[in-house]
Amino acid sequence: MNALNFLKHKSEVVFIYEDYSVKRAMDEFQVSGYTALPILSRDGRYVGSITEGDFLRFLLHYDLIDMSETEQIEVRDLPRRMDNRPIMVDAHMEDLMETVMSQNFVPMVDGRGVFMGIITRKKVLSYFNQRLNATVRSYAS
Repeated sequence: MNALNFLKHKSEVVFIYEDYSVKRAMDEFQVSGYTALPILSRDGRYVGSITEGDFLRFLLHYDLIDMSETEQIEVRDLPRRMDNRPIMVDAHMEDLMETVMSQNFVPMVDGRGVFMGIITRKKVLSYFNQRLNATVRSYAS
């Protein structure tokens, strides 16, 4: 099975651009309800990911009380603790499983690094849970 079968297409994914202001990115975060989002360049390449913790560490480090200051700083300039490692579009399940164990979502990119979408840990676990349940039911019959 190819990891592509689990892809949530870019058109269905909440992401932010690296040139967004920190304020705009935080607003997107708040609306999305997610704890981490992919960051893209304007030409569609996957740049990295940003988490709620990254925003919090940034605000605490710079002791920003006036949120208007965050309108002058771009996401690309924000220090990030870690980026979700992407997999290639032709990745096999072994590659996906190794990556999804340590990330809540796995970005998928093509050979040029262009973002195609994400694979969520939940979707992968749901798939294997369904297979396990089907196997258990077949043995029980």
